[in-house]
Amino acid sequence: MQRARLITRTPVRSRWARIAGGLALMLTTVACDALLEVDDPDIIEPRELQSLDGAEAAYSGAIGDFAVAKDGSAGGLRASLGLVQAGGWFTDEFVFAGTGRPSLRAMDLRELDPDVFNWAQLYQNLHVARAGAERAAELFRKVSPDPVAEPRIGELYAISALVHVMMGEHYCQGIPFGDAVPDLVYGAPLDSDQVMDRALERLDLAAQFSGGSADVSNLARVVLGRALLNKGDFAGAGEAVTAVPTDFTYASLHSGGTERQSNMMYVENHELEEYSVADVEGVNGLDFATAGDPRVPTEFLGPSKFDGVTPMYLYLTLTSRAAPVQAASGIEARLIEAEAQLQDGLVADWLTTLNDARGTLGMSALTDPGSADARVDLMFRERAFWLFNTGHRL
Repeated sequence: MQRARLITRTPVRSRWARIAGGLALMLTTVACDALLEVDDPDIIEPRELQSLDGAEAAYSGAIGDFAVAKDGSAGGLRASLGLVQAGGWFTDEFVFAGTGRPSLRAMDLRELDPDVFNWAQLYQNLHVARAGAERAAELFRKVSPDPVAEPRIGELYAISALVHVMMGEHYCQGIPFGDAVPDLVYGAPLDSDQVMDRALERLDLAAQFSGGSADVSNLARVVLGRALLNKGDFAGAGEAVTAVPTDFTYASLHSGGTERQSNMMYVENHELEEYSVADVEGVNGLDFATAGDPRVPTEFLGPSKFDGVTPMYLYLTLTSRAAPVQAASGIEARLIEAEAQLQDGLVADWLTTLNDARGTLGMSALTDPGSADARVDLMFRERAFWLFNTGHRL
């Protein structure tokens, strides 16, 4: 299956660092003009990107930027928070189990200071991801001998659409979408429906440039269903995902090769033990940690080693720094269909759809809880456990 890959860009060295290095050589060795004329292989000139090789490099960079914005990057000077983890803290998926880094603990306490760097960096990373994906797609359209047959164009537009959808779900009304290329343009603040409309425009392009790839088409269909749900178009959402197979998965991939490539959530949960799977957090939080549900497997370690109070649960789906993080799936498609069926009063069909999905894990069948309110509660509980730690809960 086509999955997102996390690939780092080659770092560009500072001009001042090169100058300083050159001066040091002049002071300690005999000057040589040849030293000053050596090509630097780390620098890619803009004109060199106007080629198929350049488009492929831009694609890899855009995929990496998407994974960092969604999942974060681990440790060191390049550490950054991802939207999935931030949303998990802000809702009832995760609880902060450490005592340091008050700026991160603030998200779990719902005491966000918008001036704190972590949140500004997260917001900027999301814009970098959606803009980079669109620029890479446009470059492919410019240099590809047959753009309609190039599925990476559709994948990039679908990624930009997904970033739009996630931002529309996680941020309050009034999100601006500007640009800096070729000139700086400040976007007007948009409400949630307008953000979803921007996503729909990019999904139209994703469908147009799927290149015949079923995986790209399915990614676009799931994101389309998600966007239409957010707009309240339940029938349209259900129709959008009908063709998506239940075993489809699109995930951002990670590796332990570098800190940028590593799965930050694994590091924070398993290695540092700074955040734990939550259990009935607040007034209406779900029992994620103790439900014994195979969709959210956990391991209890005892009280937090930091405060000696917070119960520390590992999220076992995160198996290593290379653990992938789901971005869209056929199960999500079935959940979208189920919600559309429930809205249309097709209770028997709704229950069958939910139970068919549960059957993929050998889970016991659900029974009709008997009232409209109880069915809604059950619908959202199923969504919560299936889509845990994927940026859907908020």
